[in-house]
Amino acid sequence: MKYQTTPLFAIPLFYSNIGTVDPITMKWIENLDYPDEAAGHDHTDDKYILNNPKLSNLKKQIQEACNVFVKDELQVNDDVEFEMQNSWINRHAKDEQNTLHWHSNAMLSGVYYIQNEPGAGDIVFHKSHLYYNLFHDTVRVSFKNHNQWNTPGFTISPKSGDIVIFPSHLEHQVTPNQTTTPRYSLAFNFFARGTVGGGTSELKL
Repeated sequence: MKYQTTPLFAIPLFYSNIGTVDPITMKWIENLDYPDEAAGHDHTDDKYILNNPKLSNLKKQIQEACNVFVKDELQVNDDVEFEMQNSWINRHAKDEQNTLHWHSNAMLSGVYYIQNEPGAGDIVFHKSHLYYNLFHDTVRVSFKNHNQWNTPGFTISPKSGDIVIFPSHLEHQVTPNQTTTPRYSLAFNFFARGTVGGGTSELKL
């Protein structure tokens, strides 16, 4: 039997590697203050860390990756740009993790992995019970194997230099750091700027 199955209404997840930071920048990151403890790890008090001149090149690389995702893959019109909003650095010591969450007041979110050794923690994406790409959650059908159609989650084991970008509503968590080396990651949010829609539904962002 010949047949075709089409992935309708799939949630896009951008994944690439943009290279690691230089040793001087890495040392500066390690010496930052991480006083803000939440959700099993700590992170910088500065929630606009990518505005620091020391990270200007990294900010440019992240913006370029976002543009590829938005313009080439998602085919967003040229008169709409996705602008960097807030950003901060997370530090996970041994056994520290990040609980299930999503990002509010943003349209696209992402993570750049500054330092992530094998075993330092995976990022796990979960399908919301409100997202019905297949069966309603009130009927939990059993599956022989998980695939792109029926999976309840998706795991990435990132390495240093990797970057992931995804819709901000996508629920995700970080598994515990099982190494003795601190795990450093940089989280960020984007929001659209420009005119969307038309007529009575036009909105200037």
